[in-house]
Amino acid sequence: LKSMILITGGFGRVGYNLVDALLKKKFFVRVFEKKAVAARQRKNLEIFYGDIAKKEDCERAMKSIHIVYHLAAIVDYLAPKKLVYDVNVNGTRNIVEAAKKVGAKIIYLSSTAVMGKKLPHLPANEKTGCRPTAYYGQTKLEAEKIVREAGGISIRSVDIMGPRFEEVYHAMVEKISEGKMQIIGDGQNLIQYIHISDLIQALMLAKDKGKSGEVYIVAGSEAKTQEQCWEMIAKYLKVPAPSKKISVELARFVAKVNVVKARLKRKKPSFIPAYVDKIVANREFDISKAREELGFEPKVSSEEMARELVEEWNKKKK
Repeated sequence: LKSMILITGGFGRVGYNLVDALLKKKFFVRVFEKKAVAARQRKNLEIFYGDIAKKEDCERAMKSIHIVYHLAAIVDYLAPKKLVYDVNVNGTRNIVEAAKKVGAKIIYLSSTAVMGKKLPHLPANEKTGCRPTAYYGQTKLEAEKIVREAGGISIRSVDIMGPRFEEVYHAMVEKISEGKMQIIGDGQNLIQYIHISDLIQALMLAKDKGKSGEVYIVAGSEAKTQEQCWEMIAKYLKVPAPSKKISVELARFVAKVNVVKARLKRKKPSFIPAYVDKIVANREFDISKAREELGFEPKVSSEEMARELVEEWNKKKK
């Protein structure tokens, strides 16, 4: 009999892709979701409605579970701190405690946000000190500690690209297509993405090969400079690459103004100061631990990610 797997946040962007991969491998999957979603009936898939901030819900969801993938988190940089803490830290504690009671293996989706925007050396690895810059990163780091103490496995991922993630980058693609995108700072800082299919590969490998209490950094095979990222996107858009530069301070100011304008219009801002910090951070990661211990091998190059992103953007535009 195949293992019974619980996925928190199973209808989120990563979750949706992971559920698919597990069902294809004939696993029994239970998705832990907070609110009712219109999900199609699928063989070997059941949905449990509950709140990870409630201990009793976590315990009920964990009945007869062998493996739990804890993906549910609040990533919104503008969300109230209390809510972010309740879900990202207290929610993780509840899931971990419930999993320990039934002896389930814990796989936690963490983020390189736990390491902060200023890395002491490049490429950074699992031994590099963690100094989270944003509150989100602080809560993910606290959650990682809870998982590690319980003998769980943390998969620390860089920013994700690919199916279901396109809209995250659409505003940026649009700016490049209109010739309005500017290079922030000198454009020489390194950025490393991972394709969702490669992240799913890492999560699947973690359940069989991940070692108890370990952290694994996963990323695409190469980092590119900010300037190279914009050039690749411009190439597939068939437009000139951005060449104008704007200082980091001015970009942050523009983003702050954008947030105020969006709030007045009661809209979600498309460009916030946290995005500026993301774009200008100089970050490159060493994935050799995941390669050696999990057998992880990223298959999608930056070039392919850029091409796919533009293809999707073109489809949406029509």
